[in-house]
Amino acid sequence: MVSLLDSYIRREIAKGFRGRLLPGVLLREVATTVDSSGDPVPSASPLTFAVQGIRENFRADFAATAGIPLTDVRILLILGLIRPTATPRKDDKIRIRADDGTQKWHQVRAVLSVDPANASINLQCFEIPEPDGAP
Repeated sequence: MVSLLDSYIRREIAKGFRGRLLPGVLLREVATTVDSSGDPVPSASPLTFAVQGIRENFRADFAATAGIPLTDVRILLILGLIRPTATPRKDDKIRIRADDGTQKWHQVRAVLSVDPANASINLQCFEIPEPDGAP
């Protein structure tokens, strides 16, 4: 259960960072049907969410000790700035500006952490080609 203090902290953090981070898009494929094997079939129109956050490389020593591939990146998103409201999860796709200034797509490999006030989330992601149905 989220306390009033947690909700207040989440709103204040979102207000403090609004417009100061990199804008991006989160894409979530939603299965609306299943095929003959019972496997989910993604819908033709995935859900899209506006996000704000940062993308950074893992430190090489941290990645090596944690077993993280050197090609993976960390994406930090402010949860109170995701519109409409959503919490990123494994296999979601995120477009955000990379170090070279270009917009790149990433897939969430793992949720690393969510802070106690549910204000931010750290994601381990890897780069992917532009997904079908991307905005």
